[in-house]
Amino acid sequence: MYFLIDYENVHNSGMRGSEYLLPTDHVIVFYGPASPTMERRHLDNIKNSGCGFEVCELLEKRKNGLDFYIATKVGELFGAEQCKNAVVISGDTGFKALRDYWQERSGTKHRVILSDSVEQGIAAAGENTARANLIRTQRKTLDIGQFYAAYQESLQIRQMLREAFEGTAYADRLEEIQDTLQAGASPKVIYLDALRRFGRKDGLEIYRRLKTCSSQQ
Repeated sequence: MYFLIDYENVHNSGMRGSEYLLPTDHVIVFYGPASPTMERRHLDNIKNSGCGFEVCELLEKRKNGLDFYIATKVGELFGAEQCKNAVVISGDTGFKALRDYWQERSGTKHRVILSDSVEQGIAAAGENTARANLIRTQRKTLDIGQFYAAYQESLQIRQMLREAFEGTAYADRLEEIQDTLQAGASPKVIYLDALRRFGRKDGLEIYRRLKTCSSQQ
């Protein structure tokens, strides 16, 4: 996917989600003298992703100069059939005209996606990919009170496990043990999961200690 970033408009906030970039992506940053710097983490994410990367600096300051650059580049990409989807990252509502133009002219052949960040662009593109699913999962909202109650319960369980497994060979595997305990819908499920995760001998010993913990609560 191509990401065309109106950097003078969105600055670093538009780069949110740069950690999701893939080698198959291509990032083009359009910038001018008012925005010559970017946070290193985003530049490192671009480099580490292995994606295509180029920059386009405004040659001479003119009103909406970068907007015209971006619109021209989209036409160049679509005309050369270099991509089918182009994500324009900008807060400028004028790009709606660019989106509407290509929707009217090409139907589903070419599509301009308007977004305020890399992350939002991936989500809005409707990808059925691991990164898109991860973004959708992370963006789900949770009830704060319910989350806090579950968090407190998790801390209590972790303390209980510390006491139960202190001084044993399993003291450094508390996270896995807690996952086994909290994922188990019944004692049988916990028992089978302990055997699967830790092997028969260790799994039996861990399950025995978990049963002891439960009986003491």
